[in-house]
Amino acid sequence: MNDPTDKLAEKLRGAARMLWTRRAIHALLRCALMSTLVAPSCQSAKQSDTIAPLAAKDSAAEETSTPKNFSQSIIPARPLAQPEPIVATSSVDTIAKQNANMARSTLAKSAALECARRFHRAKEPVEIRVVAPSTHGQLTIQVLDTDGKSLGDLGVTPGIVDLRPLIPTIDSLSKSAWVQLFEDGKPIASPIVLEPLRSPPSVRTQRAQRKGTNDAYTRIVGWGDRLLDPADQEVVIASAQWIPSEPVVLSGFRTELDVDAMVMTDAGPIRIAFATDAAPATVRNFVTLADQGFYNNTIFHRIVPMNREGQPFVIQGGDPTGTGDGGPGWNLALEPSDLPHDIGVVGMARGDDPNSAGSQFYIALSRAGTARLDGQYCTFGYVVSGREAMGKIAAANIADAATGRPTTAPKIQEVIIVAAPPRIPGENRRAQRIRSEVIDTPNAIPTSPQSR
Repeated sequence: MNDPTDKLAEKLRGAARMLWTRRAIHALLRCALMSTLVAPSCQSAKQSDTIAPLAAKDSAAEETSTPKNFSQSIIPARPLAQPEPIVATSSVDTIAKQNANMARSTLAKSAALECARRFHRAKEPVEIRVVAPSTHGQLTIQVLDTDGKSLGDLGVTPGIVDLRPLIPTIDSLSKSAWVQLFEDGKPIASPIVLEPLRSPPSVRTQRAQRKGTNDAYTRIVGWGDRLLDPADQEVVIASAQWIPSEPVVLSGFRTELDVDAMVMTDAGPIRIAFATDAAPATVRNFVTLADQGFYNNTIFHRIVPMNREGQPFVIQGGDPTGTGDGGPGWNLALEPSDLPHDIGVVGMARGDDPNSAGSQFYIALSRAGTARLDGQYCTFGYVVSGREAMGKIAAANIADAATGRPTTAPKIQEVIIVAAPPRIPGENRRAQRIRSEVIDTPNAIPTSPQSR
């Protein structure tokens, strides 16, 4: 009598043989099919579970090494971009753009300085990058103050340079300085502005009466614990009640490429150099607005060719509304600039609140007419070329002498930010400011100056 267990085991072995046979047949069929496509070496049926993935791997490998008899689409190579030709033109704004493009092109082919990063915390490395072509002369850098005095120099090679070893007293730097690159002793390319990040001192004010009028206004009398006029006994007495100012803290350093502004007007171009050492935040505000097109197609809405004393005063623009009341949507804190008002000096217009400047700026037409503005308004730049354009704007017909509103307002077509020239050791670039004592303003009508 047969054991039922033996019969069951025999049936299971038979089913297994049938299943194995089916798998083997299927594997052989797959191998034959794949051989017509990729011609792999067939394996025994015992390896049927791995034949298909091996065939796929062999096919991929063969496609990378052996060309096949099939067509494929070829994507044509993109042609190399060609530089735009410089077209002869008399348009001042087109010429300025072309000059800027040429300057950038030249800069890319020669040694230059770049900002490795913008912000450097206190006590950390202050890094800049030296870039240079494969063939270059001996490279050095110097850090120059406002007067062109060297605060340190160092021989360098292309790569990252830490300025801390170059300036042992860097943490005591109170004003911006310029990092200038030299090749074989000659200054080349634009410098980098090294700005210490220090909180500005609090502004001290006093109510006063405008000379010759009954108008009251807010007068700036000091910064922190420093008096603008130590001989003013009224202010000295009042200062005894001042709350002590907060200590000025060095948060680190900011590095930025030095730039100028080309103010393209319908009277001609006016080039402005920036006094970053005097008012870094105000410079940054103006450059940001200009770079974003804020000043494009605005007007000189206020022109005061003469004040009540018959002295050339200011031309003023930068209001997007053209009314004298517009701005960028924020207020700018007043900075204690030491750049004195004089012909060609650029300052920020504001209302009675010292911290109410935003985008409106003015250009002084004489020292005699604007000296009283020293310390009361923030000066941040100076005109280095464009005296004739200033004269044409100042000579515009005035429709309203009280406000300085011109009959036909001169237009600012565009303000273009361009690379500044190299700094020269021993020279203060402020000396490049236009020097003519008086801007020629024929038929000027004496007007009453406005603060804004």
